[in-house]
Amino acid sequence: MSVADTDAGVVGQDADSPPPNKVMEIATAVLSLVVMVLVLVLSTQITLRSEASPGQIDARFWPTALSIAGIVLSVAQLGIAIGRPAPDREDLDVVRRAGYLRVASTLLVTAVFVIVWNIGSVVAFGFRIELFPYAATIYLAALIAIYGARSWRAYVLFPLPMAMLAYLLFSVVLRIPL
Repeated sequence: MSVADTDAGVVGQDADSPPPNKVMEIATAVLSLVVMVLVLVLSTQITLRSEASPGQIDARFWPTALSIAGIVLSVAQLGIAIGRPAPDREDLDVVRRAGYLRVASTLLVTAVFVIVWNIGSVVAFGFRIELFPYAATIYLAALIAIYGARSWRAYVLFPLPMAMLAYLLFSVVLRIPL
């Protein structure tokens, strides 16, 4: 038995990794199931501008399909969590103060992004400016900063193309107002 084994109190477990937790696995699966059922209920309440023709999909299709897939996966995860022993978590670190700060920062940045996104557009100097591409780029750059990017390339090569891709796909190609 090594020093790391005796420090952890469990043979084969790192001193810095949390112990297996069956209750957490079950609670996570149940929470996921509840969220997916809520998404399914909300997806069936999406108001449609016009009904789709037979054989075509409407605005409810993808949210409904994805929520059903999420429900199936949540039920499978719940079955695994109940039927099997809790998995080892040696790939995880113990919870530290920095983790709580990252989660709180992520929630704050996300809330600001949603507020700015709901504004939609502004008129400046006679031009209507869509806020989504700018807000999404800043949001992704902020998340990269929160989670520790060290290179300028991470700030340039990821947020801008991802925001532009989302804007072009949804707003221009699919004509879904952002």
